[in-house]
Amino acid sequence: MAQEYKLKGLTALNLKNGEKREVEVEGIEGGKVLLLKQGDKTHAMSSNCTHYGAPLKLGVLTPDGRLTCAWHGACFNVATGDVEDAPALDPIAKFDIVEKDGGVFIKGEEATIKSNRGSANLKCSASGEERVVIIGG
Repeated sequence: MAQEYKLKGLTALNLKNGEKREVEVEGIEGGKVLLLKQGDKTHAMSSNCTHYGAPLKLGVLTPDGRLTCAWHGACFNVATGDVEDAPALDPIAKFDIVEKDGGVFIKGEEATIKSNRGSANLKCSASGEERVVIIGG
């Protein structure tokens, strides 16, 4: 079940447009999230690329809301965390963020914060009787 976690060293969300900042999550050993501001909205998401673990704070944030990993070019949508370009296959996790009681908090599950991965939003299903076999990889 998701719960709120305080972000270390932050009392307010004061990022400038296009700015990225990696911050630690209190109460989770090794837990970090990436805060970034794009289009006057602040987002909280996984701090590492799901492809090979590169720190996304080193990535490039475009004005249209895409975050590109500096190591291998995997690209993510900052509004949803979805993969927009390979080589990453898994989305990054997104977290709700709120300022209250003189601090900044995110809402999420400890396992998700630690894993740096979101869950894929796959919505496909078979609609006929045909079968397909994929061989190889």
